[in-house]
Amino acid sequence: MKLTTRSRYAVNALTELSFLQSTGPVSLSDISTNQNIELSYLEQIFRKLRIAGIVKSIRGRNGGYVYAKNPANISIKEIMHAVDEVLDATKCNGTFACQNGKKCVTHDLWHDLNLVVEDYLEKITIESLVESNNSPYIKVNEIN
Repeated sequence: MKLTTRSRYAVNALTELSFLQSTGPVSLSDISTNQNIELSYLEQIFRKLRIAGIVKSIRGRNGGYVYAKNPANISIKEIMHAVDEVLDATKCNGTFACQNGKKCVTHDLWHDLNLVVEDYLEKITIESLVESNNSPYIKVNEIN
């Protein structure tokens, strides 16, 4: 499982949107400047987020982006899926054809890891990130 900058930028941009949207729609150039993300790359990310129904664009002189739904209902997992992030630690992308068309010995380990990661990311929302003002960390006792 390798996470790309696309999902990291998407999450960072959406948290920035939360901080800036109190005055109305937010321009991508403001997010780009504040998060140091290339504007053209941010436009591609927001296109995917808009298609997924996470944000909506407002046209006009004071236009920009706002959330299409409550940030308390937008999970990190949803964002990552929206920007086509592949959350799969298996070698075979879940097809059970890891080793010459057969399931490898460690397939279930990696598949179970996928489930744990997706469950964890489903529980974290944009609102929870903004409220805590830092990234949540897995505590050792939460794993048990």
